[in-house]
Amino acid sequence: MSQDIELYKELVKFCNENLALIDCNFERTVLFTDFHETCFKEMYLNIQDEPNPVAPKILKERVVGLTECYKTEVSKFLFKRNSFKKGLDIQLGQWYEKAFQLFLESKGIIVNKKGFPFPDFEVIKDNEVVAYYELKYIEAPFVSANTQVKNTYPYTDKRYDYECSLTLDTGRKLMEQREKIEQDLSSVPTYYVWWFDAPHLKGIFYMDSTEVFDYWDNVGDLHERSTREGDIESKQVTTKIYPPLLKMKSLENLIQTFK
Repeated sequence: MSQDIELYKELVKFCNENLALIDCNFERTVLFTDFHETCFKEMYLNIQDEPNPVAPKILKERVVGLTECYKTEVSKFLFKRNSFKKGLDIQLGQWYEKAFQLFLESKGIIVNKKGFPFPDFEVIKDNEVVAYYELKYIEAPFVSANTQVKNTYPYTDKRYDYECSLTLDTGRKLMEQREKIEQDLSSVPTYYVWWFDAPHLKGIFYMDSTEVFDYWDNVGDLHERSTREGDIESKQVTTKIYPPLLKMKSLENLIQTFK
């Protein structure tokens, strides 16, 4: 069995056994079933070397239950959340940030919270900063990616929801953070990490900041979603990029890097 899968199972177990430590006021149950394990293998591990993302219709032939998952669960994300409130998403993201930080600490990896324009977290080893990272929690697959993402770089064919959902807002914050990383933090690696918790594919995926910025330079602002309730009050950025999940590494490599 893949060490990535074993480590993610450890992360799931850690979260569910330490709910009060993470946040006693925010109730969550983290899931990873046999179905999700198969999805991780067939929708990530086994297709990373393909020249283009494999179409969901083909993946449905390889994963028992995936057709039903798309019909009953993934399809829910086609509908815009009219009553969207940014504060709830922020609270959810903070829960997963803390859960991941505590999990890393359980592995002997020291993590400190940092403030903007630094990346959100720094990793300490022997009293020195050895890495920075940002963690983004994503549970909503970008269902219409195959029609809305026109620039499919680094691919020559369509992008799909399962590998085109790990988003970054391309507003002023990311521009200023990039400037900070490239000018002041170039000697220390920075990683963008996504905790993907979709109905089908679940896992920890990450990309080096230099790869993220190279991708951004090649595609520009890929997508501007429609404005929705909550954007104005939260000053929410609507321009985004979608770094390719299949070009990312996963949890085993990240932990090895931090150690």
